[in-house]
Amino acid sequence: MKTKNISNFLLINFLLGILLVSCSEIDSNPQVSTADQSEPVSTILPLNSPLETVIPTVEKIIPTPTIDVVIADQSSQIEEIASKLQDNIEISIDPSSKARYKIGEELVRLPLPITATGETGSVSGSIYLDKTGKVSNQSNILVDVTALKSDEDRRDRWVLRNSGIGQEVSLQIQQISGLPWPLPDDGTETIEIIGDLTISGISKTTQWETDLIFNASEVSGLGSTVITWDEFNLSKPTFPFIISLEDEITLEIEFLAYIY
Repeated sequence: MKTKNISNFLLINFLLGILLVSCSEIDSNPQVSTADQSEPVSTILPLNSPLETVIPTVEKIIPTPTIDVVIADQSSQIEEIASKLQDNIEISIDPSSKARYKIGEELVRLPLPITATGETGSVSGSIYLDKTGKVSNQSNILVDVTALKSDEDRRDRWVLRNSGIGQEVSLQIQQISGLPWPLPDDGTETIEIIGDLTISGISKTTQWETDLIFNASEVSGLGSTVITWDEFNLSKPTFPFIISLEDEITLEIEFLAYIY
């Protein structure tokens, strides 16, 4: 009986030892909530933690123009525009310019129609523009028709004596359409010159299609318009060698001019 009690005592002590060891192991493991094992565990450090890392932000710095820069830029633009605006611009016709007429003819001696051309180098005048590019009423081009010369002397004599053309033809320019302003230093332009053409005291408004070539202070080009005999009461020549004449007459001014 005594031996059985000793055995029971030893068994109880053994079980108590196992229980103490188990409790010790449970206390040594950190407690982890099993409510949601899928969520990560975050660690929050205080703001003054030495482990905190500050990542600098890289930004593109765009300089903002100052008022002085803006004013200086605007002033330079105004000065550039003002330098091109002059009180008055004169486009003076050079004496080397030419004026001519062209008329379709049928002649006895030729099987096909020809274009009869008479030309003179006596051209003068100027075109005046104000600072906005508007034409002044003083703008005028004069052609001395007494110097007209073609390939047929009899035609030339008729023009001077019997055609009614007079001695001088004038074009008083009223308007220029399509003219670039300020005038360019180079390049080509096509404009329309509108002016009163006067032949032997009769004036008619005419439109001249004109091609311009700018070259620094020079401008050259060719302007042309079409009139009829009846508009200016001109008489057609009547010669045995002329079968017929067209009703329309093409007038041209081929010019070189200087810009002042």
